[in-house]
Amino acid sequence: MGKRFMIGIVGMVLAGLLSLGTGVGVQAETVTLKAVTAWPKTASEYKAFATFLEKVDQLVSKRAPGEIKIQYIGGPEAVKTPDQVQAAQRGMIDLVFTTTAYYVSVLPEVDAIKLSDYKPSEERASGAWALINELHKKKDLFYVGRLGLGIQFHLYLKKPIKSADLRGLNIRVSPMYLQVIKGLGGNPVVIPPTEVFAALERNVVDGYCWPSVGIGDWGWQKHTKYLVEPGFYQVPNPLVANLGTWNRLPKKLQDLLLEAAAEAEKKVVADFEELARQERPLLLKEGIQVIDLPPEEKGKFLKVAYEEGWKDVLAKNPQTGAQLREVLTKKR
Repeated sequence: MGKRFMIGIVGMVLAGLLSLGTGVGVQAETVTLKAVTAWPKTASEYKAFATFLEKVDQLVSKRAPGEIKIQYIGGPEAVKTPDQVQAAQRGMIDLVFTTTAYYVSVLPEVDAIKLSDYKPSEERASGAWALINELHKKKDLFYVGRLGLGIQFHLYLKKPIKSADLRGLNIRVSPMYLQVIKGLGGNPVVIPPTEVFAALERNVVDGYCWPSVGIGDWGWQKHTKYLVEPGFYQVPNPLVANLGTWNRLPKKLQDLLLEAAAEAEKKVVADFEELARQERPLLLKEGIQVIDLPPEEKGKFLKVAYEEGWKDVLAKNPQTGAQLREVLTKKR
């Protein structure tokens, strides 16, 4: 009896060791990616990141249950917006959803994305995604995708204008649209979004540039009288990862995240185009008037915007700038 008992115990131990060696019956440890966003959860832009998370959850539940999860650390309250991409470079954060204006100091040429003629999903076919990713890799980053937004920027003012001439006006900018404001003769004032309300209230600035969705998130409509047409540029909000973290992921999980990003890119564009349609009547109800510039002035506005934008990109890196212009511009 004792002998048979000992043989049984030895057999169980050997079976356990074999299962460890082959991985059978052992649950792999969950990969957790720490993520931050340039905006708080209350901002409209966060909706794009939430869409990506939904797509990841859907694909994980189908193809990799328990293998990967994304832990949202927070927005600017967790890591200051200008420091987020640098934190990803150093591996302190694994994923960052931001906008290109917040890391031109890291990768100056990334500013070209706002000038793209393509929607995010189309940039994968044009070769733009691959080229932009190679540039990111040189900075220890991986360019997962561009989550939007499929909408443009607009100029919002406290005073009316009749032409594409902003001389005498102080306009709040980020690096995203600094060149167009300078090109149109305005005085660009670089301040963070958190200070715009006070700047408007105290007449420090006469207006600001922002996407066609979201000024209500900050309460700026209370000090805004006019919205200027035409819109310009694209809202380019990349999702980037630490390159070392990305390279350590199994290919299965890399493919899953890229698929989630590609699906999210299409949904985000559709969602934000609808949000923009819904927001315009709300702004009009707040008393904001639309200044629809005459055709000749619209043409001047857009010509200055894109000429100044590309001039700046090419000045930063003539060779790479020319390559980016080739893959981001539709043949006409």
